[in-house]
Amino acid sequence: MKYFNNVAISVFAKPEDDAEKLKQGILALVPLNLEQEKLELQDQKAQGFNERTIHIYSILLEKERHINHFLEFLLSHLTHQQRHQLVREAETRLDMDLTFFVRIDKDIWATENSVMLTDSGNCYHLKFAVAAFPRKRDIALGIVTNVFKPPTA
Repeated sequence: MKYFNNVAISVFAKPEDDAEKLKQGILALVPLNLEQEKLELQDQKAQGFNERTIHIYSILLEKERHINHFLEFLLSHLTHQQRHQLVREAETRLDMDLTFFVRIDKDIWATENSVMLTDSGNCYHLKFAVAAFPRKRDIALGIVTNVFKPPTA
């Protein structure tokens, strides 16, 4: 079953950040051979405050098998409590365009490859475009709940 139309993963690397470590972190979040799967790690540059250059690393997953592989990987790294938290907060994490947002602490992921959900901007951004048909919020919430609900014992 198709749960999401695409998944966008991104991280901002400020000048004081270890850009290479953050780049490796985003690659570790997507456990696919990018070249073989014809995926590309985008590196965009933006000007921050005081003319500071910020790198924005991003990967867009659009093929169902890529999305499912990533989803399986992510779910295996989420604790029972984290999955419960995502379901509990689904209403506020889903926008009007039916995009579901998850943030992963970038320092903890980049150093420990451990997922810690966060509300701060210092994170890896995960944006899931929910494949709801008909395109209604309650259907999208049902999909998100079904995907992220913790397994029953």
